[in-house]
Parts: sequence; C-alpha cells; structure tokens
Amino acid sequence: MTKESTQETEGSSIRSENDNATALGWPRTSIRSWEFRNRRTGAALATLLAGTLLYLRPALAEPSGLEIIPLAQGFSPEQHIRLHSKGPSDILQSKLVFQPGGETGWHTHPGPVVVVVKSGALTEYHSNGCVTVHPAGSVFFESEGEVHRAINQTGEVIEVYATFISPAGSQPLQPAADPGGVCR
Repeated sequence: MTKESTQETEGSSIRSENDNATALGWPRTSIRSWEFRNRRTGAALATLLAGTLLYLRPALAEPSGLEIIPLAQGFSPEQHIRLHSKGPSDILQSKLVFQPGGETGWHTHPGPVVVVVKSGALTEYHSNGCVTVHPAGSVFFESEGEVHRAINQTGEVIEVYATFISPAGSQPLQPAADPGGVCR
C-alpha cells in the first residue's frame, strides 16, 4: 500500500479502485486496458442492439398484407368503458344512413351498442324525456334494455356506424312503447 493511495482517519482507510487492484497484484496498465476493452465491447453491443431494434421495428409495427381502412372514428370522454355480455353473443357492425327526418322509433337493445357518428348530428331521445345531440366525430354507448329513439332532425343525410353486441340469435333492435318521460 502506498502513501498516495491510502488516507487513514481514526482507524479506517480509503483506497482507490486501482490501488485495490494493484494490491491484488494486477498491474495498472492491464486494468486500464481491461476497462477500455469493456467500454469498447459495451459500446459495440449497444450499437448492435440499437441497430437490431431499428431493423425489427418496422417489421413488428407494419404487418405484411394488411390494410386498415377507417370507416368512422370518434372520441369518447368516458373515463371507464365497460361492455358486458351474458353468454354467447352475435356481433353486428353496421352502417346506418338516416335521411332527413329518418328515425329508429322507440326501441331497446338486448345488449350493449357502441355508436360512432361519422357525419351530421344525430338527435337521441331518452326514456326520461331528455334529449342528446350527438355531433359528427362523437361516440356514445347504449346499454342493454335502455329505451330510446334516434332521429335525424337536420336537413342532411347522417351516417352512423354501430356495433351491436347481442345474445346469440336475438335481434339487435327491439321495438318499445313510448315511455312518455319528462326531462328534469
């Protein structure tokens, strides 16, 4: 142990890493060369890994022979979206075209429905008498058994895309009586 590499304070000593290695019998030059080789090897491995990831990323992100064609897209401000079905289900994705004045009539669904309004503004009347207008680009959800009706009250054609999740063999739209609710 050398004076330069050791400091003694109240029974403890502090050594540098090179001094510890020298004390083990390794020459200083071989330690530095070993550190340099490890840094070079580490840099080479990092470069190889980064290059491999850059090469594989397009292959992982872009499936071959697949084209995704958006039919309608919307935004939902809902924080939690939960869709439940009981048992085997039929899934129906459909385009609904509402002419001016066109409507669904009062109805329910046997399962949940996800609706995206592609163009126009669809007016929905709820069983409690309240009214919601869903503009283009909006998404809304209809629950199982919810009585409501949708009407095109604009002077233009409205396009809506709906995904119905219904119990197997059931009709996605079931007629219902006017509930006569009054919005409060």
